[in-house]
Amino acid sequence: MNTSNLHLNLLREAEKMSSSPVRLRVMLPILALLLCVGCAIWWAVLFMQMLLLRGQLGTLRSDLDGKKSAHAAILAEMAKVRDLQAELDQLVAYHKGRHAYGPLLAQLAETMPTNVQLTAISIPEPPPQMLTNPKFPKLPPLLGPTNTTESVTFRLAGRTAKAAPVTAFMETLAGETFKDWLVIDKAAAGALQSPRIHSFRQEARAQEEGSRLLAFDVEYRCRERRFEK
Repeated sequence: MNTSNLHLNLLREAEKMSSSPVRLRVMLPILALLLCVGCAIWWAVLFMQMLLLRGQLGTLRSDLDGKKSAHAAILAEMAKVRDLQAELDQLVAYHKGRHAYGPLLAQLAETMPTNVQLTAISIPEPPPQMLTNPKFPKLPPLLGPTNTTESVTFRLAGRTAKAAPVTAFMETLAGETFKDWLVIDKAAAGALQSPRIHSFRQEARAQEEGSRLLAFDVEYRCRERRFEK
């Protein structure tokens, strides 16, 4: 009597689909190793990029430090240029405010009456310039005064035997010949009256000697000095 062959299937259900089963305990270490290798490669790439960026950063910082020094030098030179320009502008303003009194004195000598003797001709010095900054007194002094005008006077003193020549001489000074230098304003408000007669009297010595010498002292206001660029 023939009996059929018995076949026993001893495969597990998870091993039926593959002829070479891969077990989880083998795959997990391999996957972990591959993950570690990938992370190592990624970190190596990041480290190389970081080194490159650090090198570029160092180069940029060096360039920036060099440019900062150059920029500071440029700013210092620009400050010098501003200071020199301010000094030049102040000198130009002083130059334009300069008055030449030679022609005035020459014209005065031509028009002076022969019977009038001058004893003094003076142009009083202007008041001292306040060059200290009132708001910041510790700062360096200013290059020039802050006001743009400066008053100038012209004073004449002398003697004469009669008052008429002096009166005629003062009328000549008030004429067209001296209008470019002298300001005639008898009704000046809050300013020097021009001309201003300080004295017109007989000298004390002349009174003792019985003569009629008259002493006069007259002050005129000149054209203002204007400090403009």
